[in-house]
Amino acid sequence: MVFKTLAKPLQYILEGILKERDYIAQCKKQIEQKLNLSSEPMERDFEYLHEVILEKTRTDLSTSTLRRIWSDKHQSIPQAKTLEALAQFLDHSGWHAFKASLSKTDRSWYRQRNRTILYIMGLLLVVSSIILLTSTDEVIGDVILEPEVDVHEGVPATIGFHYQVKSPNIDIELSWNPYERTRLDMEGNFYSGTYYYPDYHKAKLLYGEQVLIQKPVHVTTVQWHGLIMDEGYDANPVVLDEAEYLLEDKLAITKQTLQRIEFKSDQAYPVFTLSHADLSRLSGDDFSMVAQLKSEAFENDQTCLIYEVLIKGTHGSIRVPISKTGCYGLGVLKCAEKVLSGKLNDLSALSTDLSIPHEIAFRNHSKQLTIYVADNDPLMIQYENSIGTLKVIKFIFQGSAELLSFELRNENEQPLSSSALRPF
Repeated sequence: MVFKTLAKPLQYILEGILKERDYIAQCKKQIEQKLNLSSEPMERDFEYLHEVILEKTRTDLSTSTLRRIWSDKHQSIPQAKTLEALAQFLDHSGWHAFKASLSKTDRSWYRQRNRTILYIMGLLLVVSSIILLTSTDEVIGDVILEPEVDVHEGVPATIGFHYQVKSPNIDIELSWNPYERTRLDMEGNFYSGTYYYPDYHKAKLLYGEQVLIQKPVHVTTVQWHGLIMDEGYDANPVVLDEAEYLLEDKLAITKQTLQRIEFKSDQAYPVFTLSHADLSRLSGDDFSMVAQLKSEAFENDQTCLIYEVLIKGTHGSIRVPISKTGCYGLGVLKCAEKVLSGKLNDLSALSTDLSIPHEIAFRNHSKQLTIYVADNDPLMIQYENSIGTLKVIKFIFQGSAELLSFELRNENEQPLSSSALRPF
């Protein structure tokens, strides 16, 4: 009797949810077409998607949120503000406007579900609704997160965290990687995680996508560090021996080095990282950097090639894509709060022939960053939010990696002298 009473309204509710998911599927399809993305985006696609949505809508959707939306494993309806941002990115005023834009012909993709299946799913909805009603007004309360150490030299780096949470639905995320996210035991008070990347990490406690608290964990290097990522979200990269990349007069990860390593995917990214305490002598808002680099495609079918320069400070970061001539449209430049995608902005000043040695220079003075690439005209960016004290510099490649020279200077144009800069 209860089932018959609930079945009809539950059917309508569930049909609405299923239809909403179909709208979401259509929205994803249109975004993929607009940006020429695969229906199974890679990690770098999510990073790119995050940047272009932020640039156009000023809504900061995390890569983990976008990843869940594109994953078939997660069937929950995204938050309203998330759907609004996706619709606005497609040039609609909001989510309702996007749905209204789909004509009856466009809606042919919506199939009528079998009523019996809807009834069965309706019963499941009753259970989930009870859970939802009991958790909607969940009190998160105050949380505590304290790393036992906030600076650790070398990788791997296992860090213990003391925590206190009052909700069973709080996760800890060690850094930027969603594979390093774990649900915490509400009754516990200690968690340990292992970092495999030298970096200035931000460990976070999250309730859904809400950041409740974050604490820095600085995994440092004695000098330049070399590794190879297998795809862009590799939680456990291949760390190279010093002799494999630290040469007498340069840093180099060659095609031969890559060929001897077996990867799970066809996407490999050599990375040079400098994460040393001496960088803290420089301000991220007043410094200059000059480097000479070279990069060649690993495979003949790599039509476009890009490497990225990533500079991290205590408060923000600078991420600059240096592309092969003709490929600047694939890059996204980020400087503090400013985000510029190559699809919506002219970043051709950041393109050159990567296969020959070329010089790049960053000159940042009073929050005005000027970027020089080879003989191109400079690209200037004015920003407002401070980068803070310098912590990390990375070069992330898609092909072979050579860093032929490198120099850092402070706001007074005095060069940074440090043994960590060896061999430069």
